[in-house]
Amino acid sequence: MKQALLIATSALLFVQIIHALPHMKRESVAVVVHGANSLHETQGTAAEEDDAKVQLVADTLTEIAVLAKWTLDKGSVVIRNSVKELNAIPVKDEQLQANITRMSKVVEEISRINMEEQEEVLLKLFTEMIEFATLLADYQGMPECSKLQITLKAALENNGFNKFDSEFKEKIVGVAKNFETRFSEFSEGMTTAKKAKNAKLIHWYEEFKAETGVEAKLDKFGEFFYLIS
Repeated sequence: MKQALLIATSALLFVQIIHALPHMKRESVAVVVHGANSLHETQGTAAEEDDAKVQLVADTLTEIAVLAKWTLDKGSVVIRNSVKELNAIPVKDEQLQANITRMSKVVEEISRINMEEQEEVLLKLFTEMIEFATLLADYQGMPECSKLQITLKAALENNGFNKFDSEFKEKIVGVAKNFETRFSEFSEGMTTAKKAKNAKLIHWYEEFKAETGVEAKLDKFGEFFYLIS
C-alpha cells in the first residue's frame, strides 16, 4: 500500500488548488459522487474556457478522487471483516488489541464520509485514504513471522486483502497511463510560446515518462502538483 500512500499524499496538494479554482472542485466532486462513468461528461468545461492546464489538473484530480473512493469503499470492507475475525480471538495481547482498535477507528472514519458534503468531500477522501494507506503500509512493514504479523496477515487474507491489493495495483497503473495520455495531448496542443513558458513542466513530464518502476513513477508524479500550482 506504499503506492496508495504516495498518491494520496500527493493528491492532498490538489486541495489547495481546487479551493482557488471552484469549477474544478465542482466537476471533480460531481464525478466522485455520481460515479466513474461520468468522468468524460465533465471534460469540456475548462477547455471551453480555453484553459488547457486547468483542464489537465481537473481531469487528473477527478481520476485520483475516483480511485480514492474505490480504495476506501473496497478496502474498508476488507478491514471491517478482518476486525470481526480478530475480535473473535479469545485471548489478545496488548499489541494485537491496539491494532484492532486502530483498524476499527479507520473504518469508522471512512464510514463518516458524507458524499453530499461537496465543500469537504475531496479533502476527506484524500485524508482518509492517507490514514487507510498508512495503516496497511505499517502492517506490510512489520517484521515477518512475528506473532502479530502472522495474526493480522491471516485475518486480512481470509477477508480478501490479496484480491483487493492486486486490483488496486492494476488501477494505479491505469491512472499513470491515463495521465501520460492526457499530458501528451496537453503538450501537443501548446504553441511554441506556451511550450517555452511551460519548459519546466514539460521537462518534468519527460522524466516522469522515463520512470519504469511504479513507486518511482508515483514519487515523481507528486512533483506535478508543485509545478502546476
